[in-house]
Amino acid sequence: MRIIGGAVCAVAACLVAALAGCGGGGEAAQHAALDAGRLKVLLGGIDDLPQGFSDHQRERWRPPFRAKSDACRALFDAAAGRPPTRDLVAGTATTYEGQHVGETAAVGLAVYGDNAAGGVLDRLERAMRSCRVAAAGGAGKGDRLRASRLRIKGVGDGVEARRFKGRVGGYPYEMHLVVARQGGALITLVHGGVASPDVKGTAALARVLAGRVSTLDL
Repeated sequence: MRIIGGAVCAVAACLVAALAGCGGGGEAAQHAALDAGRLKVLLGGIDDLPQGFSDHQRERWRPPFRAKSDACRALFDAAAGRPPTRDLVAGTATTYEGQHVGETAAVGLAVYGDNAAGGVLDRLERAMRSCRVAAAGGAGKGDRLRASRLRIKGVGDGVEARRFKGRVGGYPYEMHLVVARQGGALITLVHGGVASPDVKGTAALARVLAGRVSTLDL
């Protein structure tokens, strides 16, 4: 009976502790959930989107192919809402439509704790330097995008960008990939399509997103 009674007490104690927010759940989990909701709202209903972008949103971006390089895959994953998970507090992702056929702007937004966002940006910058050619794995896969530097300035607290150009599915394809830090948040933007995306539009959208993120209490 003592064992049973002890077990009941232990269960009750765990329930009380969980409600109080200990053990990695409770308040921490609720805080993360609230932040994820705030991030999703933040990316919706942007009135000052640059010309050429629609506020009509789609689901999170799906990369045009699975890159065989770990470095390239890490970059694509961040834009698709799968950022590095260490010290990650909350994240979300969405896709805006552009004015040209097949043109999209995918955004991944991730908030980090313990001042980790700068380190994550450093890791993704290293991934950019390593990802010189993004190519699909497997025999007979012709999807291939060659990377080159893309100069974008004045975005958040730090920014790095690349242009990826080549062929996907047998058709010409080009996209701009931008990674920027704003406070404790990391923004990953992919603007691409069959037609060459406008660099000024990419930069303008990145600045608008960084401005929105700056309104968060991070």
